[in-house]
Amino acid sequence: MPIVDRLEYPKKYKLKSQLLILIVIVALASLLWLKLSNDARAKRIIIHSVGYSHYDRNFIHAHYDIENKGKKTEDVDLLIKVFDAKNEEIASIFFRTRIKAKTREFQGKYIDKLNRPLAKGEKPHRLTIQLRQRGASWMK
Repeated sequence: MPIVDRLEYPKKYKLKSQLLILIVIVALASLLWLKLSNDARAKRIIIHSVGYSHYDRNFIHAHYDIENKGKKTEDVDLLIKVFDAKNEEIASIFFRTRIKAKTREFQGKYIDKLNRPLAKGEKPHRLTIQLRQRGASWMK
């Protein structure tokens, strides 16, 4: 019986060094573009007058002014956090809102899922709103 040598299937080819360099350059350029577009978006979207209007043991109504200086309507991701006098987080909510081009709007959001109910006579001490960016968790 004759011995037949078979080719390795599928035959594996190494990537050429020029192709690897090109892939690395494209990846770095896309990360730089993402960072620059997030910075430009942060300049276009401005949040003013953050506060709360009324609250109870199981809800807080947060309100804010948001301004879009851009030429297009934008969907913006916002994170609201509410803290007590001891600087402990009472509640947080992540949501998306739409802002029309070149407008300033007064908006409000009811936060009805609290980490703990407010004690009798307790009120929220501090409220923060953060503009959440695309892929920004590692860019800080």
